[in-house]
Amino acid sequence: MPLRGDDSDELRLYEYLIDHGPTPVEDLRGVVDDPEQTLEWLRGRGFVIGQPARARRPRHALSPAVSEATHTLDRLKALVHDLDTRYQVSGHYQDAAEPVSKLTSREEVTQVFDALQRTVRQDWMQLVTGPFFRLAEPLRPERSVIPSTTLDCRRRVVYEREVMEDPLVMEGLRNTLRWGGAQIRFTDQLPTKLLIVDNAVAMTPLEERGSLPMLLIEAPSLINGQIARFEEEWEKATPWNADVSSAPPDLDEQDRKILQQVVAGETDKAIARVCQSSMRTVGRRIARMRQLAGVSTRTQLVHYATKHWL
Repeated sequence: MPLRGDDSDELRLYEYLIDHGPTPVEDLRGVVDDPEQTLEWLRGRGFVIGQPARARRPRHALSPAVSEATHTLDRLKALVHDLDTRYQVSGHYQDAAEPVSKLTSREEVTQVFDALQRTVRQDWMQLVTGPFFRLAEPLRPERSVIPSTTLDCRRRVVYEREVMEDPLVMEGLRNTLRWGGAQIRFTDQLPTKLLIVDNAVAMTPLEERGSLPMLLIEAPSLINGQIARFEEEWEKATPWNADVSSAPPDLDEQDRKILQQVVAGETDKAIARVCQSSMRTVGRRIARMRQLAGVSTRTQLVHYATKHWL
């Protein structure tokens, strides 16, 4: 239990002990009316220890209360999110200021996703979880006639590691890396699927870890919450090309640079050009990395590397 109110005897005595150090009970009678009872309360909750009484360090004494309050706040935030979403989609209280609509079929979701791919201007933020299904054919910047603003937008995508076993996911990852300003991160588990475009529209399942129905959100107040959710997961995730302790020590900087290009789906010729090396050297390094990973094919190397090295 945290300390009682700002002007309580308990808080006043605890602050006094912090300021003055260990103090005999008889010297505390001028601080509070009943120091014995107040000390008993403080001792019982771990704020005071020893004889004469001395204050425990606040970060230790208050740690349980902080942890409990944080847990309560997290549960409250989740409850508010769920209830607010239900409020919006119920249809009884919606107004033009906070539109939320349901997409109940894969065809509807695919149409919206495809339109967002072609109209994004500034920011693309996405959480990719299992179960995975392709929403639309991915746009490729080198093959698409699209506005320059779409080409230049900032793209950030977080993938769950387990979905990397899906060849469609790997194709999407490689395609994402072809766009300028694209950043990819990995994490063990995400709370839900999520897509936010230009901070103006978001798509997420009605039920976490679900697929359908999807909510199409255009309400600024709700989108701000989804942005905060994405940023929290982004900060916790690992950049796809980051060094981690599980990487083999003989995977040097040039190996990593080549491996990035392999994951991006580039050919040995393109990799040799980017890495300023010969195709023979690139092939030899890729072969050595396959041997380190204990795999026999290029695709297996990509799957293994994204799960264990990147």
